Amino acid sequence: MIKARYSRFYTWFFFDFYFALRYKIQFRKMSFFPDVKIEDNQSVLLLQNHYSWHDGYWSYSISKNIVKRRFHVMMLEEQLQKRMFLHRCGVFSVKKNSRSAIDSLYYSKELLQHPGNLVTIYPTGQFHTLHQQNMKFQAGIDRIVKGKTEHIAIVMAVTLIDFFGFPSPEVRIYLENYSGERNADAIEKAYLSFYQSCISKQTE
Repeated sequence: MIKARYSRFYTWFFFDFYFALRYKIQFRKMSFFPDVKIEDNQSVLLLQNHYSWHDGYWSYSISKNIVKRRFHVMMLEEQLQKRMFLHRCGVFSVKKNSRSAIDSLYYSKELLQHPGNLVTIYPTGQFHTLHQQNMKFQAGIDRIVKGKTEHIAIVMAVTLIDFFGFPSPEVRIYLENYSGERNADAIEKAYLSFYQSCISKQTE
């Protein structure tokens, strides 16, 4: 696997400058609807829907503006190998259907031992249209959340876009703490319920 090698300069250049500039050109605004409470001694496991090329920037924006933690995100290894500069911005790899995938999960748990970190995982492991509300999580979350993990705050994030009568779309990011049982089935059920509630809010 490819581990993250955090660099302030790379993070500033690619996320605070390059991706931020692309966002300003392509989108009208970004709105957060956070219903989260995170203790100072907690790291953050962020579970986010995955629908576009911009998802990493949305994750970074959550880490910077809402939870105030150092950004990390899991990315498919074949994709990261094409954009190796990203591993200097907190991106690390996972190779699906391989023995090294377990290493990536344990690396995620290792990062989450430090309260200053945020780790983003796209639990479906692939792109999904925003209209698809019945998503299946990939196996592996149990390896991160099992055991004594009270020091990890699990936050569910749903990002939706709409034009609302404007020429450029608005990004709306809904956030909520997960407080149920710490196993994959319970987390998946709660996330899908939260996703559907965000769709309802979006259409009110």
